[in-house]
Amino acid sequence: MSEATGVEQWDVTAKISPYLDRHMMFPLLENVDGLISSKSVSYDPKDVAAARLALLRPTHMVNYAMDTYKKIYGEDAEIPPEMDEQKNNVLTTLEELKKTCQPLEDLCSEAGEKAKLVASGKWNVEALSDLPGSKVTSEVVEAYRELAKYKFDCGDYKASRDMLENYISLFAHPPAQSNDDQEDEELMGFS
Repeated sequence: MSEATGVEQWDVTAKISPYLDRHMMFPLLENVDGLISSKSVSYDPKDVAAARLALLRPTHMVNYAMDTYKKIYGEDAEIPPEMDEQKNNVLTTLEELKKTCQPLEDLCSEAGEKAKLVASGKWNVEALSDLPGSKVTSEVVEAYRELAKYKFDCGDYKASRDMLENYISLFAHPPAQSNDDQEDEELMGFS
């Protein structure tokens, strides 16, 4: 193996990759693609694409995997049947999870209603379950968490973050404000 020169000698992607979550590797590989495009490194783009595909296989990012497959084997390459099957399974699971957690999703999307529940101290699993006509149960909340994780595995990081924020808020209780806090605010001129 020849000694790396130029930018390649400073590339630590291969050294740090075993310690990173696979989702953190995709931006690094995009950076390597940029270095290849600018001719800063002499890596073979197909090798980088093959590494990306290997990282994508166990995720639910099937469209990205299919696009990467075509980059490696050509635009006319037939997608392997297991990739099509994985895509169908991912879409089916997404629909099932969405259907199961729809009552909580609807509630989270109504900012005004959610704010009222938070203000009244009823933004928690037990109180939501006890509301008349509410279909939010602990099973629905668990399906909501599973959907957030599934969306993360599909590469929909923003939706996953927003859902997890809603999920965590169901279990988090804001700290009670003590008199000392009020006095501090008065001294600082906040009240």
